[in-house]
Amino acid sequence: MKSIVYILLAFLPLLGMAQEKNTTIKVSAKAVHIDPSPIYKATVSLSTAFTSYLPDGIDLKQLKSDYKKAVESHGIAWDEIKETPHEFGFETMGYDKEGAVYEFTTTSVEKMRDFLGIRSLGVQRLNAVAILEIDANEARSLSEMALKDATAKANAIALALGKELGTVEAVEDNQFMGKQVETSIYYDRPVGEYIYTLQVVFATK
Repeated sequence: MKSIVYILLAFLPLLGMAQEKNTTIKVSAKAVHIDPSPIYKATVSLSTAFTSYLPDGIDLKQLKSDYKKAVESHGIAWDEIKETPHEFGFETMGYDKEGAVYEFTTTSVEKMRDFLGIRSLGVQRLNAVAILEIDANEARSLSEMALKDATAKANAIALALGKELGTVEAVEDNQFMGKQVETSIYYDRPVGEYIYTLQVVFATK
């Protein structure tokens, strides 16, 4: 029994060295792409379900008429608006009242700003997005920038640990980069911004 204990004690320093040698560093990295000319798309719904007060005689037909006038008063032609742009519309939202879904698409910042500013009884905004174009060269550039960012972060951590940075052991990419990417429009972020992220694991030596 004592001999087994002695053998285990003898191997402990080696185990410690193996654990130290196999230390890895995992970092999150990002790269930013700005599309200078995105397509803007916004979707709204219209229904009597969205207002607690309705004057007498106001139904969905009247709400549609009032909304059309509001749209045109902002300088947007009604034929630029698509009602039920896809196979399904308001019926998928689960309300017990009738309604309509409208979609507006433009390349003009001013026209999208005007559309988002339209106020009419029974209107509820569903989303507002920018549709970005990312080609193969831009996708490769984003990957390269993200890996460069990851290397800089991992190198700083390695130095803090008193180690040298080794090779890349794993890269995890969970984002889609295709011909078109939709990003939400926010008041505090640039329009057309796409943030690409990676998880990268480095060995140390």
